[in-house]
Amino acid sequence: MKFLSAAALAAGLCLGLGATQAQAAQKALLIGAGEYPYLPPKAQLSGPANDVRAMTQFLEGYWGFSKSDIRILVDGDASKQKILNAIQSWLPGATQPGDRVIIYYSGHGSQIPDTSGDEEDGKDETFVPTDFGRNGDQASDMLSDDEIGRALNMLKGREVILIADSCHSGTINRDIVPGLAKDGIDARPRYLPFSGSSTFFADARDVEPLAREVDTHLNLSAALPHQLAWETNGSGIFTQTLIQGLSSGQADQNGNGRITTAELLNFMRPKTEAWCQGVEQCRELQFTPNVSPRNEAFVLQPVRPAEPVQTVTGDSSEDVSDVLPERERDKIAVRILPGAMHEIGDEVQFQLTSELDGYLTLLDLTAEGKLVLLFPTDEDRAAGKTGKIRANSTLTVPDPSYGFSFVAEAPAGNGKLLAIVTQDRVDLEDLLAANGTFEPIDDKMGFIKEISGRLNTVWTGDTTNRSVSWAAGYKEYEIRP
Repeated sequence: MKFLSAAALAAGLCLGLGATQAQAAQKALLIGAGEYPYLPPKAQLSGPANDVRAMTQFLEGYWGFSKSDIRILVDGDASKQKILNAIQSWLPGATQPGDRVIIYYSGHGSQIPDTSGDEEDGKDETFVPTDFGRNGDQASDMLSDDEIGRALNMLKGREVILIADSCHSGTINRDIVPGLAKDGIDARPRYLPFSGSSTFFADARDVEPLAREVDTHLNLSAALPHQLAWETNGSGIFTQTLIQGLSSGQADQNGNGRITTAELLNFMRPKTEAWCQGVEQCRELQFTPNVSPRNEAFVLQPVRPAEPVQTVTGDSSEDVSDVLPERERDKIAVRILPGAMHEIGDEVQFQLTSELDGYLTLLDLTAEGKLVLLFPTDEDRAAGKTGKIRANSTLTVPDPSYGFSFVAEAPAGNGKLLAIVTQDRVDLEDLLAANGTFEPIDDKMGFIKEISGRLNTVWTGDTTNRSVSWAAGYKEYEIRP
């Protein structure tokens, strides 16, 4: 049985497992609702169109989006039906499971009476399309959280990030708060009260309802439920601060090259609150960007950076592990018996200890540029071995029941083992079954990219969407002549 050597696929891992979804597709729908032809002048917003331009420049300049990756709906195009068509038709047609979808909305937010009975307080949260008011003050002309949720059902399996620079407040006055112009500040809240009901919405909600009702991997909203989102001098404060933190890297508070949602909020909140202290109406309610679901470890990084990806070459396992997110490092210990240094012809075994309960996949990266699956193989399946590994217990491959050992074979050189443990039951069976004969995998890069895509997709097996739970571990070895 072969025990292959070296690690020429380090660069491939940087593009695959190392850089989250590096080969996945990405699409963005950017909506700017500022000009409302059926509403009075005090309801008009000057910032959304500018916000969309700023987001477009950010996505193209820093996150590697091409013009064809982005669809823009601004003002006259930001009607209810065009927004729904883009979510229900364009995005599903242009993406597939495992891809990233960003939906950005800048404009008025509001609330309307809940008619489906799924809201404890009797209110649905809404975006306000620019054709609102064409039929009078009708709740059906707003885009409710229920409607958005049904539309997003078309995007199952995608990593959906919803960004909303609008208000969803239940505690503010029913009259639109007038724009302010004082000491050079031109400030206006992005809340449109709905006057089509006799109900006075005056109680606060302690959760972000839009985020709760719609099926997203991550929702970034401009303000807490009882607060207002603001624009000034033709730009949303939330959008300005979001782009600043991500594009400059200032939100990377620990300097590790990755920005988590916790770091982003810690960067944004002091800035929005400092601005808020200069506006009297804002001071009363404050201005606190929010995230939901509360996955503070979610990493906000580009699928395709604008600059070319710098890949790692050579056989250093440290270089490869450096590109894995922190939550995936050092959670699997890999040992080689009797040691990590062998002569050609030596028999070897592998012992693996994981911090996670899960299922093991073991790969060998070779000096000849080959990739071989060591576990689970066809023989493992025939023996009923599933690769189930329990947290903090040791799994030996091959164990004595196999009746054979792995043998270190020529050529001599340095090599590397890669162990992956998936805590969630990610479906890798077709990939593993097609490569279970100890022979080098023909399309090694395609294999790595496919595993990467499945591990870095959205897990929908729980009540709240989240990242797949998995970990990786490495072990270098040397085969001497």
